[in-house]
Amino acid sequence: MYLKAENMQRAGSFKIRGAMNVVTRLEGQAVVAASAGNHGQGVALAAAFSGSPCTVFMPKAAPIPKIKATEDYGAIVRLTGNSLADAVEAAVEFAEETESRFVHPYDDPLIVAGQGTLGLEIAEQFPEVGTVVIPTGGGGLLAGTSLALHSVKPDVKVIGVEIEAASVYAESRRRGAVVRDYPRGLPTVADGIAVTVPSDLVWEITQDHVDDILVVDDDQTMAALTLILERSKLMVEAAGAVGVAALLEKLIPDDAPDPICLVLSGGNIDLMVLGKAVRHGLEASGRFAKFKVLVPDQPGRLLKVLGKIAKEGANVVQVEHHREGFGLRFGMVEIEISVETRDADHAARIAAVLSKYMTT
Repeated sequence: MYLKAENMQRAGSFKIRGAMNVVTRLEGQAVVAASAGNHGQGVALAAAFSGSPCTVFMPKAAPIPKIKATEDYGAIVRLTGNSLADAVEAAVEFAEETESRFVHPYDDPLIVAGQGTLGLEIAEQFPEVGTVVIPTGGGGLLAGTSLALHSVKPDVKVIGVEIEAASVYAESRRRGAVVRDYPRGLPTVADGIAVTVPSDLVWEITQDHVDDILVVDDDQTMAALTLILERSKLMVEAAGAVGVAALLEKLIPDDAPDPICLVLSGGNIDLMVLGKAVRHGLEASGRFAKFKVLVPDQPGRLLKVLGKIAKEGANVVQVEHHREGFGLRFGMVEIEISVETRDADHAARIAAVLSKYMTT
C-alpha cells in the first residue's frame, strides 16, 4: 500500500489542480466559488496567482481555519446556508449578478480535467500500481483521476469512497440512476466530502471508469485518521482519510490488484476538531474507553474499582464521582472512568471485570 499525499499540496488539498486549470485561463476576470473549504482555498490561491478578484461562498458551519485561510489567500468569504448545495446556489446567483466566472467545485469539465493530473502523476510515480482508492464528495477528483489513469493504464482498478452521510453516488449506483432527492446537511466529521447534489458529468465518467464506490461511517473514518497521524505522521482531514478507513474495514474487494494507492485528498483540519476526532478515533479502534460503574456509597469502593482496572493493565485518564443524579438510587454512587486501552479486546475484558464486580 502506498499513500498519495495531496494533504501536502499547495493550499492543503488536491483542489488547487482544478482551480489553476480554470482560473489561469480567465485573464483576470472575477471569479466566484462555493466550497466547504478546500475548493475555496484552491480557487482563492489560483486567483491570487492570476490577478482575478475572488469571492467564495461557504456554509455557515464551515471550519474557521478554512474560512481564514481562504481570506488570507485574498478572497472575500460569504457564509450562507447549512450545506454546500446551499452555498452553490447562492454563488451561482451572485456570479450571474456580477458577471463573474462561477468556478463549480466539481461539475465543470475544466475542473475535472485539472483534477485528472493526479491520475497522470500516479501513473508516472507509481507505474506498478494495481488499484487506486479515491475519497469522493462531488466526484471531480474521482472522475478526472479515473479518466486520466485509464488513458495511460487501462487495467488499473479505480475505487471511490464516500462518507455515509453523503453517499449520493453509491446510492445512485444502487438505484441505477442519478439520485436527486438525497437529504442535505446531515452532520458528519468528513465535511470536505459532504456533497449530496451529484453531477451528470461525473456520473457519466464514473460509470465507465470507476469499478466500485464504497461507503464508510464517521467512526471508521476517525479511526483511520488517528492511525494515519500515529503511523504515517501525516495530518489529514477526515474527508481525506476515508480511503484508509475502507481499507481498515476490509471493504476493498479481494480481487482488487496489488499494489494499492490510497489518495489522502486533503489536510485542512481544524485543530479543535482534530482533538475530538482523535479521541473518537481511539475509542472506535479500542484504544480509549469510558465505563460507568454503580457501587454502594462506602469508603474504599472507588479504590477497589481502580484496582481492578490497574490489574488488567489499563491506564486511568479521568475519574468522575456522581452521588446525585436522575435515576440514581439512594446510597449508590456512579463512577465514570476514562481509560487508555490496548485494543477492543482489552476494553471488553475490563468491561467484563467491572460488570462482574457490580454483581458481587
